[in-house]
Amino acid sequence: MNRIKNLLELIEFPKEGILSKTIFEDACGEADLFMLPKGAKISTHTSSRPAAVKVLQGEAEFVLGDTPYQVKAGDWFFMEAELPHSLAATEDFAVLLTLFGSSD
Repeated sequence: MNRIKNLLELIEFPKEGILSKTIFEDACGEADLFMLPKGAKISTHTSSRPAAVKVLQGEAEFVLGDTPYQVKAGDWFFMEAELPHSLAATEDFAVLLTLFGSSD
């Protein structure tokens, strides 16, 4: 297993839609790289697991609960389980999503 991954080298933006790559997964959690081109959106949804988000590139409007936030490269935040959230990429946008705990 390659323990060290350069996330910036793994970023590739699709022409449309969302591209995701699982970086790590085991019983303790999962890390996924999500890439959205400018203008792409992810509609409101929840997760059964708590998660941390690290913005790697670009900017987006991220709605957590009922509150919109403008996030950019370098920002980090935590989302508790079942928190409704959505996002809209205002630039090509890449994030690392780390989900904690098992998906079972």
